[in-house]
Amino acid sequence: MLRKALVVPPGPPIEVEPRSSSAGIGRFAADAAAPGHGDVELNFVYSGGLRYFVGGRFVEVGAGQLSLFWGALPHQISALEPATEYMYARVPLVTLMSYNLPSPFLRKLLGGEVLVDAHSPQWEAELTRRWVTDRASGDSAALRASALEIEARLRRLSAKRQQRAAPRAPEHKARGQIEAITAFLADHYQGDVSSADIGRAVGLHPNYAMTLFRRECGMSLWQYLTRLRLSQARYLLITTDETVLSIALESGFGSLARFYAAFTRECALSPGEFRRRSAP
Repeated sequence: MLRKALVVPPGPPIEVEPRSSSAGIGRFAADAAAPGHGDVELNFVYSGGLRYFVGGRFVEVGAGQLSLFWGALPHQISALEPATEYMYARVPLVTLMSYNLPSPFLRKLLGGEVLVDAHSPQWEAELTRRWVTDRASGDSAALRASALEIEARLRRLSAKRQQRAAPRAPEHKARGQIEAITAFLADHYQGDVSSADIGRAVGLHPNYAMTLFRRECGMSLWQYLTRLRLSQARYLLITTDETVLSIALESGFGSLARFYAAFTRECALSPGEFRRRSAP
């Protein structure tokens, strides 16, 4: 039975060096917020199961499944079974792009899908635990080996037909209301949006809509909207030559100053630096 909770690692991800991967183990932890990030994240669930809220959809991943999503999208782990254990490995976007993976695979990933290998090989659990051990060791040879293994795993995943993550349980009315809110924001994030606009669009009182969103998703509605705009901005920064000002306006920030403030707060670097680091 899934419990309302969030999962975080028992410490920060093990960062090895710029543009390198990181990895760790996550276990049950109630009422803990999960920060956004711009890396591509792999998760393998060893036991139990968890429910993601990613890009406006609730998706579920069970034991023995490997999943993959782009962390720039607004995301949170909204519920999980007791005693759930999973691992995460994060690959910087610039590193992923250097692999030259098939375009259809990248379009699905950067377009917001959570990709799941529902039939992971038997050795997946041992392999993913080894990645975490290698990351913690700090040994350069072990780090290089795990980086190559992660790259190979992504290549295998891109070469096979992935299963989209399971949709939310249809009986849960609140989740349907949340998805109605995120569908409205997906169509209107580029303009000015008020709580009254959202409430009117989905047939809820604005205050209730905001309370419901925070309760079900683990983040405020405005945090979600900002992260949604930032995910679009990141996508444009790495896939187009548009000016930063054009991207700021196209992503819904209204001004360059607001864009810079939000981007540096969430990403810990400027839009220009992000674009330079993401260059092939």
